[in-house]
Parts: sequence; C-alpha cells; structure tokens
Amino acid sequence: MGGVVFDAVNEYMSNIPEGFMAVGDIEKFKEILDTGEATLIDVREPSEYEAGHIPGAVNIPLRTLAQNLDKVPSDASVMVYCASGHRAGMATSSLRSLGYDNVRAYPPGFKGWSEAGEEVSTDAVEGETYDVPEIDPELMAAVDGFLSNIPEGWYAVGDVEKFEAALDAGAPLFDVREPGEFEEGSIPGAVNVPIREVAARSAEIPMDEQSFVYCASGFRAALSTAALHILGHDGVRSFPPGYPGWEAADGEAAGEGAEVPAEVAAAVESDTAVVDGVDAFLSAIPEGFLAVGQIDAFQDAIANTKPYLIDVREPSEYEEGHIPGAVNIPLRTLADNLDQVPTDQPVFVYCASGHRAGQALASLGMLGYDNVKAFPPGWKGWTAADGEVSTDAVEPGTFELPEIDPQMLAAVADYLNNIPEGWLAVHDAQELADAMDNGAVVIDVREPSEYAEGYIPGAINIPLRTLAQNLDQVPTDQPVVVYCASGHRAAIALASLRAMGYSNVRAFPGGYPAWEAAGEEVAVGQ
Repeated sequence: MGGVVFDAVNEYMSNIPEGFMAVGDIEKFKEILDTGEATLIDVREPSEYEAGHIPGAVNIPLRTLAQNLDKVPSDASVMVYCASGHRAGMATSSLRSLGYDNVRAYPPGFKGWSEAGEEVSTDAVEGETYDVPEIDPELMAAVDGFLSNIPEGWYAVGDVEKFEAALDAGAPLFDVREPGEFEEGSIPGAVNVPIREVAARSAEIPMDEQSFVYCASGFRAALSTAALHILGHDGVRSFPPGYPGWEAADGEAAGEGAEVPAEVAAAVESDTAVVDGVDAFLSAIPEGFLAVGQIDAFQDAIANTKPYLIDVREPSEYEEGHIPGAVNIPLRTLADNLDQVPTDQPVFVYCASGHRAGQALASLGMLGYDNVKAFPPGWKGWTAADGEVSTDAVEPGTFELPEIDPQMLAAVADYLNNIPEGWLAVHDAQELADAMDNGAVVIDVREPSEYAEGYIPGAINIPLRTLAQNLDQVPTDQPVVVYCASGHRAAIALASLRAMGYSNVRAFPGGYPAWEAAGEEVAVGQ
C-alpha cells in the first residue's frame, strides 16, 4: 500500500468534510449560483445537456473530465451535477483526488432541478479557460484511465433483484455509511467501511472480483466507487438505491432501519410496474412482429386502410422528402407528442431503414398503443421502389390521450428523450466483433429454431417475446448488444430494455445475415 495514487486518494477521502461535499437543498444550491462566483459543470452526455440544462452550466461529459481540466478552476467554487447524482459523485471524487478541493456536487441533479419547476436552458455555454494545477503524471493517468473507460451503466446496478442475485452469487458488500447509521440497520452480510476509511482499508476490497458499495442515498457510494476504481479496484459497483431502496423492496434488514423516503419506495415499485408492462407488450406480440416489410403489402395497406403515417426521422430528413401524407414526429420527441398519435385507427411508423421505427413501435406498444405497426424498409426501401415522394409538410392531428401508466410513461420518455447520436446502433460486424473483444454480452432475440440454424458465437438466445421474463440473463454492468435477423426485433428489444433501465444496451441492426456476410465465424446448434 502506498504510492502517489494511493496517497492522493487517501488524503482526499480521509479528510472529507461534514456534508460529504454535497449540497442537496435546492435553495442553498441556488444561493451558491446567485453569487455568480461558482462554475457550474454538467457532466451528463452532450445529448442530455442539449435537451435542457441548468442555466449557466458548461458541459463536460464525465468520461472526458480529466481531459478538460482547463475548463475547471482550481481557485474558485465549482459545482457539478448530472441527472440524479451518481455521475456527479464520481466526478467530485475524481476531481478531489486530483487536488481540486474546491469542488462540490448537487446530488438531486437536473431531475431534481426540473421537477422543482426551476428555469431550464437549451443555450450552450462556452465556459472559460483556466490554468491547470501541477498534477503528478501517474495520478493523472490513473484518474483519466478510470474516467475515459467508464462503461455503459456507469458502474451502477440499480435494480434490486439484480443486486440480490449478485449477492446470492457471493459478491462482497461494503456499507460506506457512518457506524451509527450501520448499527441502526444494514443489508445482511455487509461490512461497514465508513467512507473516510475506504482508501485506508482498500486492501479489504477485492481488486477484480465483483463487489458492491452502498450508502443511504447513493452519493457516498458514487464517491467510493470512483475512488476505488482510481486505485485499481475494477470489480467495484455501486448500488445507488442504497439501504432505503433495499428496505423499500422488502429486503431482509439486519436491524430496524430508518424511515424509507417516499420517492425511493416509489422508484423501486415503479421498476416492477415497468417490467410488468414491458412483459405484457412483448409476450403478446403477434406473428409477424408488428411489421409490414413488403412494399406491395404496405402500399395496399395505405390504399385500403387509410392509416396514419408517422415519420420518426429528424426534421431535416423529413423536409428533404417523405412518404406522402406522413406527419413528422422525431423519435426523441415521440413520448412528448402522444396527442399527435391516434388510438382508434391504424398507425404506421417508419424511419430511414427500420432501426428507429422499431424503437418507436416498441415505445408506443409499451404505452398501450395496440394499433401501431412498422414499415422496416423505411424511406430507403420506399424510394428504392420508386414510391411517390413529397416535400409538403403535413400538420399532425390532435387526438385524445389514452390512459397510460405514469411510471411507464416516465420510463419510456426518459429513454426516448436521451437517445444519443448514433441511435444506440452497432453499425457493422467489425464494430460488433470489437465490442465482443472488449467484453460485450451478445443476445440473439430470434426464435430458438432460427438460433439453432446459426448464430454469433457466444450469443445467448432469449426470444423477443420472453425477454422481460429472462432479465436475470441480461447483465447491467457490462455492454450488451442485441441482434435478430433483420434488425426489427433487435430494435424492439433495445427499446424494451432501455425502458426497463438497461442503459448499457445497444442493437446490431444488420443482424445475423450481416455478421455471416462479413465472413465472421458462426456457430450452429443449441
């Protein structure tokens, strides 16, 4: 034990002040901002920032933080935030390890800010440039190595059932709360390592074996997760719901415990409600998987059933040309414009080549729209068949909203609103092979008979209709890629998993045929 990295992390952690460098009260947070002296940093992804942020915040995505220290002052107040505290905790811990003792976090994040009805901005802030303090190269490499390689999922397991499954499999568990909190109630089997002792006692925590840290609200666990990863403990994961989330999910407590915050209990309950809702949609998908893939059949449907056509591409794509009669509702805005989607007539969704349309179909299906189908060939297929093209914008209709479960709506909207550039797609076989080499788990959502005839080596077969019933086979702490035969079912699977909170999932639209055509190795049989 010892060395530059350990000494820096231990120095920071052993001297964490009261309050754990967090400003959780929105009024106190606003007072800090009102001074005009604090630099506010949003560590979410660019797409999240662009969709709306706290006024005045500059965007430095978490993974790039150590590469942009010239945007972080070392001699004035700095506040960091993310969506709901986890990434902000890791950012705070990383900067503190580098000697930035002027950094604090706003754990409620953008979610807490917007839910309080505070002003939201979409204007990008350039930010100023500052002198970077002298930092030991070994320490800098350790911090940047951790940040730049954070996988999808942000080293967090938020689902209680998956957390319990990991514990049942023998994962060590560490409670980083204070001894007094631990004595009042803890998760069975947990070892109490108060946060200020985490670095000093890091020898008790496995280096590569999966282990978990938790606290009361997730923030101290995020601080600890970052610090331990900087020290080389690559197997550490955080359980953000913490002890209250465990109790709210009726976990067996080792003591009496404290009162469970209502919002934590609601969040845990909503996870179950969302999974049940997704399963109801997936398990009832009929033959054909809600797709009309033949251009003749699609044209016949347009002529005979007079469907409502929705183009879910971006406005610029729509303006350049679209199927006559189609209205434009870009995919990311779909959940925000449900009053433009009818429930009492056939609806077709399409995009450029099927990937976004599959996600749109699944999103509407999860919300209870049972009148929607997709046209997977999309705009490319339509124009390749010399279908009529229009550049005349069509005004969407206004329709009565169906009754939608609020938890499901929140889950679907959160996923759609935050889809990044690239639409969560793995674009070719080489990119998929590289992802697999880096530890990605591959899931084949085709039927067992299709899988038996040939599949990507190592792929797990979970037929689409059973996906929500087999979540124990879908990891949350490493990348996941789903595929099928043509991309349509994979897009549905992608949307379903994302709505259920699997932020580590992408799809391979080319599917098994693209993998085989690229000359990659295939496997046959069960």
